[in-house]
Amino acid sequence: MTRKRTKRRVITPLPPRGLRPKLDRGQIRDLALAHIGNLDAIAKGSADEQLLWDVAGQTLTWSRVAERLGAGMPEMHEQLLLCARLVERYGRTGRVVFTGEDYQLAKDGLSVMDQLAELVDLPTAIEAADWSEAQTNALAASCTGGRLTTHMLERLAA
Repeated sequence: MTRKRTKRRVITPLPPRGLRPKLDRGQIRDLALAHIGNLDAIAKGSADEQLLWDVAGQTLTWSRVAERLGAGMPEMHEQLLLCARLVERYGRTGRVVFTGEDYQLAKDGLSVMDQLAELVDLPTAIEAADWSEAQTNALAASCTGGRLTTHMLERLAA
């Protein structure tokens, strides 16, 4: 007689949210520098498609963190819409650039993302990063002929 195998997902118990380890100062600083570097590259017009995917991934990550923490969700929704406009503009023009209004909104979003980095615990940040990487990879895989499509834009803003 053989034993039945369970199909349940393994759940790793975590301590309560207030007792979970936070990101350390170095990680928070590195994230802030990456955010500023991405914003600067787009503002100067030196960004390419790879950087666009990085920005989409970072926006999805912090949106997921905001959703999990219940903080900064309206601000991150604005960042998702901004990223969707950036993707749409790249699909139309082949360039990754901001308009004047979008640049200011992106600058405001940096402070929101940095504040979320201060608040988030490490397990939540890791889960959000894994989720956003899977979403970004799915978006990249659906890219037809090297161009971004309306379908991808809708998935990003959803």
